Amino acid sequence: MHASIGLFLLIIGIGVFILIYGMRLKAHRDERLAKLYEKAMKEGFDPREIKFDLEERERGDPFGNLKAGVILLAVALAVVAGIWSADALNGAYRLLGFALVPAAVGLATVFIHFAIPRQPED
Repeated sequence: MHASIGLFLLIIGIGVFILIYGMRLKAHRDERLAKLYEKAMKEGFDPREIKFDLEERERGDPFGNLKAGVILLAVALAVVAGIWSADALNGAYRLLGFALVPAAVGLATVFIHFAIPRQPED
């Protein structure tokens, strides 16, 4: 029982860390963008043109959420299979469950590579 509470708190802690780190990265990016706008206005440029160029570059991958979903689904299935193998197998074979997570991530990325169409290079 105590181990499950500890694991739950660890997962919550990791989630909070990722959330705070992401917010901090976005704040840092916004700060750099504000400095760029300020510099552009001092030099006489129109900041709207700069923003348009940045938006084009930062538009990102249209399949980004699909890719993340495939990878997270693969990891979740690997964790379940790993827990099952740790319970069902004997001896050193119980450790095979730990190898399933990186293997699932690798398989998911190979699947993504072949299944999702790529945009033609400009």
